[in-house]
Amino acid sequence: MPIKRPLFRYSVLAFLLAITVAYEVRYLSDIVRGEKIDVPVFAADDATNRIGVVDSEAAKAGIRRGDILISVNGVAYTGAAVLGNAREKALPGTFIVVTVRSPDPGQPRERIISLPVMRSSLGFWEVTADVVLNFLLPALCLLLGFWVVLMRPHDGMAWLLFSLMMSFPHILETYKIEGWGPGWREAGMLYHATLAAVFPIAIFLFGRYFPEPFPKASIYERTWRVQFWLLAVPFSVFGIESVIVRMRDLDSYRSVYRLNSYFRPFDRLADLLVYLLIASFCAAIGIKWRLTKSPDARRRLRLLYWGATIAFTPALALTLYGRIKGVSLAALFPQWAIVLALLPLALFPLTLAYVIVVQKAMGVGVALRQGLQYALARSGIRLLQALAVIAVIATAATLATHESRNRPQKITVIAVGIIAVLTIRRAGERLRGWIDRRFFRETYDAEQVLTELSDQVRAIVEPKSLLETVASRVADTLHISRVAVLLGPDAFRPAYAMGYGDLSAVSFPPTAGVVKLLRQQNEPARVYLENPDSWLYLEPDVEDHERYKLAALGSELLLPLAVRDKLLGFISLGSKKSEEPYTSSDLRLLKSVAVQTGLALENANLMREIANEVAQRERLNREVEIAREVQERLFPQKLPAIAGLDYVGQCRPALGVGGDYYDFLALPQGQLGVAVGDVSGKGIAAALMMASLQASLRGEATRAPENLAAAVGNVNRLVYEASSQERYATFFYGQYDPASRRFDYVNAGHNPPMLFRCSDGQWTVTRLDVGGTVVGLLETFPYQQGSVTLATGDVFVGFTDGISEAMNSSDEEWGEQRLIATVEHCASVSAECMLDEIFAAADTFVAGAKQHDDMTLVVLKVVNQSG
Repeated sequence: MPIKRPLFRYSVLAFLLAITVAYEVRYLSDIVRGEKIDVPVFAADDATNRIGVVDSEAAKAGIRRGDILISVNGVAYTGAAVLGNAREKALPGTFIVVTVRSPDPGQPRERIISLPVMRSSLGFWEVTADVVLNFLLPALCLLLGFWVVLMRPHDGMAWLLFSLMMSFPHILETYKIEGWGPGWREAGMLYHATLAAVFPIAIFLFGRYFPEPFPKASIYERTWRVQFWLLAVPFSVFGIESVIVRMRDLDSYRSVYRLNSYFRPFDRLADLLVYLLIASFCAAIGIKWRLTKSPDARRRLRLLYWGATIAFTPALALTLYGRIKGVSLAALFPQWAIVLALLPLALFPLTLAYVIVVQKAMGVGVALRQGLQYALARSGIRLLQALAVIAVIATAATLATHESRNRPQKITVIAVGIIAVLTIRRAGERLRGWIDRRFFRETYDAEQVLTELSDQVRAIVEPKSLLETVASRVADTLHISRVAVLLGPDAFRPAYAMGYGDLSAVSFPPTAGVVKLLRQQNEPARVYLENPDSWLYLEPDVEDHERYKLAALGSELLLPLAVRDKLLGFISLGSKKSEEPYTSSDLRLLKSVAVQTGLALENANLMREIANEVAQRERLNREVEIAREVQERLFPQKLPAIAGLDYVGQCRPALGVGGDYYDFLALPQGQLGVAVGDVSGKGIAAALMMASLQASLRGEATRAPENLAAAVGNVNRLVYEASSQERYATFFYGQYDPASRRFDYVNAGHNPPMLFRCSDGQWTVTRLDVGGTVVGLLETFPYQQGSVTLATGDVFVGFTDGISEAMNSSDEEWGEQRLIATVEHCASVSAECMLDEIFAAADTFVAGAKQHDDMTLVVLKVVNQSG
C-alpha cells in the first residue's frame, strides 16, 4: 500500500518559504552595509499625526513630542509611507524638511524644520544587534520551523512550532518597511504585522500542547480554557485591528482614524495581554515540568522553562518599563543596554532546537535518515526493475531476430518477453509495497490491532500463551525485531523473548534502579543508552551492570506490567526496523496493552493459586475457603480519598463465597468509579465470573472512557465470551467527577440504586435505572448512559436484592420501602454509620432467619469540599 505524500502541505510550505525568503532578502538588503545613513528619528501617531517618539538629534533640530506633523519634504503627511519614503531617499549632506504645528497656542502655529542627513560608520552595538537579532535569530527560527514541518508534515504540533518560529523574529519593531516603495511595503507590512500579531497566540497554544496537553478535566486544563477566553480571544481581536490599521496607515491614516480611535483606549490592555500570554506559556511549561513523572520529559521541560524565562525576562522588563513611562526605550536607556536586554531572545529558539532535535522531544531526530533510507530502497528497486526489463527486452530481441527462428517462434519469443516485462513490473510494485509496510511505515491499522490485542489478552489465563501472544502481536504491528518479557517477583528474568540468543545472564533484582523507577512512575520509560544526560545515567540507583543488561536486550522502551501498585514485570522493546522512535500514539496504545497484560497475569496468578490450593486440600471445604480469600482480595482494600465525598461499601456472602460484587476505582483527574453487581448462581463458579467481570471492568476503566455506554457494552461482550451460556450478571457502573459533581452511570439490569435528596425537610428518591439488560447474556447490546448532578447532602445507596429481599421466618420481605425509611432516618450520620444502621435494621427485621442470598450495600454521601 503506497504512502500518500502530503502534496498539499508541501505546496503550502513551499509557498510560505518563497514569501519568507523574499521578505528576508529585501529586509537584509537594508542592513548589510558597512556604514549607515544617519537620519534623525521621530514617529507620528497613527491616529492624530501627533509626534510621539523623538530621538536626541531630532530634538536638537527643534522637533518636540506633541507636535503635529503637517508635511515631509513638501508632501502632505497622509500616512507612514510619506515619512518612510523620505528616509529611504535621504542622501548624506542633504536635509529632510518637515513642517510641524505646535499644539501650544503661545508658539508659532507652524514651523519648518530642516533635519540634517549624515553618513557614519556602524557602531559595535549596532553591528551586534544587526548580526544577532536581524540575521542569526530569524535564520535559526526559520531553519528550525521549516525543517520540523518538512520532516513531520502530518503532525499538527510541528505546524504549531512552525507558526511560533515564523512569528517570533517579528516581535522586534522596524520602521524600514515603510520606505520600501509601492508594492513591496504593502506586502512586507502585511507579512510583518500579521506574524507580529500571531506570535502571542502561537506561544500561548504551544505552551498548552507541548509536549502533551494537560490531562482532560484537570484543574490545569480548566484554567487554560479560562485563559483562552480571557486572554487569547480578546488579543486576537486586537491583533486583527493592528494588522488593518498598520496596512491602511501606510497611505492614509484618515481611513482608519475612526477604527483607531475606538481601540486607542485599550492600547495598554493589549500590551498587558501580550505579557500575560507569554507568561502563560512559561507557567504551562513549568507546571508540566513539576507534574510529569518521566525523568527524560522532566529534563526537556526544565531546559525549555529556564531557556524561555531567561530569554524573555530582560526584554519584557525593559519594554514594560517603557510602556509605564510612556516614552521610547531610546529616550530611557543607552543603546548598549537595549541591545543587551534583547540579545537573550536568541536563547529561546536555541533552547527549542536543543530540546526538539537533540533531546528528541518531537521524534524528528531520525526522520531525515529514515527518509534517505526509504528513498534509496525504493530507488534501488526501480533500478533493479529497469535492469531486468532491459535484459528481457535485449534477450527477446536477440532471439527474435536470429536467422534460425521461423515466424511462429519469433512471435512466441516476443509474447514471452512482453509477459516477462509485465511480470517484472508487477513484482516490483509488490516489492515496493512490502518494503513500505515492513520497514518504513507503521501499519495503517496499528491502533485497531493493538486495541483488539488489549481486549484479547483479558480472556487468556495461561501465562506462556499470554506472553507469546502479546509479544508477537506487538512486534508484528510495530515492526520490532526484539521483544522480551521479564517477570518477577524474586528477580525479574526473561519469561518470554523473541529475536535473542541466550539471555540467561539477564536478571534484575527487585532492588535494581531500573525496577525502582518503573515501580515508582508506572509509566513507559524510553531508553537512551548513548545519551549521558538521560535517566539511565542521572538516576543514582541505576548501576553500570543494569545498563549493560539493557544494552544486551537492545532496549529502546520499557513497559511496566503493574496491578494495584504491584510491579509484576516489564516488557523490553527494541528499536523499530524503520529506526523511527516510538510516538506518543504508540505509547498510549502500548500502555493499554501493558495494563491489560498485567491484569491478565494477575488473574492467571490468582487462578493458578486457586488450582494449587484446591489440589492440596480437601476439595469442598478448601474450595470455599480459597475462593473466599480470592474474593476478599478482589474487593477494595483501600478507599481512595475523593474530595467532597464520604463513601463506603460492604458485601456479606450468604454461603462464604458469593456472586455479589462491588468496587471503587480511582480514575484519572481525581474521579471515582463505582460498581455494584450480582452474578447469577453461587459458589466457586459465581466467584470466578465475578473475577472476570472485575478484570473486564478495570480494563475498560483504565482508559477513563467518557462514553460509559460503550464501555459497559465492551464489558458485556468480554463477560459473554468468557462465561457459559447460562451465566450472566446484573451490573451497575457509574463515574463521579468531584469537580463538576456529575455522576454518569449505566444500569445493566441491576436493582436501580436510589439517590436521596432533601429539600425543605422533604425527601425525594430518584432511581437510577437508565441502561439496558444484564451483562453476559447477549453478545452485544446497545446500552444507554444516564447522568445526574449531585449536591451537598445527597445520598447514593446501591444494593443487591439480598438487601431488599431479606426475609424473616414468616417469609416476609424487608422491602425497599423499609430501606428508604431507614436511609431517611439516619441520613445525618456518616456513610459508614449509615451502612451499619441499614444492615442492623435488616438484621433486626429477619431476626436470625437464615438468608440464601448475598447482601451487598454501597453508600455515597456528598459533603462539603472541606468536610
